[in-house]
Amino acid sequence: MKKYFSLIVIYQFCFVFSQSYSSFTFDLKDGDLLFQESYAKNMDSAIKQVTSGIDNYNFTHVGMVYKDSITNSFYVIEATHPKVKITPLEEFLIPKKYENKPPISVVGRLKAPYQKLIPQAIKEAQKLIGKEYDDAFDLTNDQYYCSELIYKILYISNGNKEVFPLNVMTFKSSETGKFIPYWESHFQKLGIPIPEGELGINPGAMSKSDVIDIVYYYKPKFNN
Repeated sequence: MKKYFSLIVIYQFCFVFSQSYSSFTFDLKDGDLLFQESYAKNMDSAIKQVTSGIDNYNFTHVGMVYKDSITNSFYVIEATHPKVKITPLEEFLIPKKYENKPPISVVGRLKAPYQKLIPQAIKEAQKLIGKEYDDAFDLTNDQYYCSELIYKILYISNGNKEVFPLNVMTFKSSETGKFIPYWESHFQKLGIPIPEGELGINPGAMSKSDVIDIVYYYKPKFNN
């Protein structure tokens, strides 16, 4: 009975996955970056209000692709709550909690001069598996938010030289010039000042960088 139930669950997931994307034949490569625009509320919604990405997307997340040589399967190394982890590609593209409205995912590929950094960057990322998520958006601690993870592993792999440039962070509304209530509450709970004006990096700014090419769009069919 358990085996029968498991087969049904696998079938249903595969059906949802195949129906969710117009194409899943794109040839991903090690080191490809997957930028996502989520429709979740709370932090994702707050991120959208203070960042912007390529083609008017408001990306809320990014991870790095790698192919496991043993399983011949693709995975995504990502910094997400609660810790840095390795996620199967299918699960990354269609998170279970969002399977009825999965995020848009866009593939960014490092340009030729930076391709040589990828093998070491993946090794550096694997060293950070299990590190806590960086809710403080602090580049100096030993915790990591999504774009910080990508920045750090490429920085190290490039001989401690930036690949993606840092940018000045803001947590204020572009319309009112005031701090967005979510961010006020977020940092109050952490017991730290809002790091307005500090250096950081976000998926949107990363997607617009001239060190990558945008090479593919995963667009969910039933995305409203």
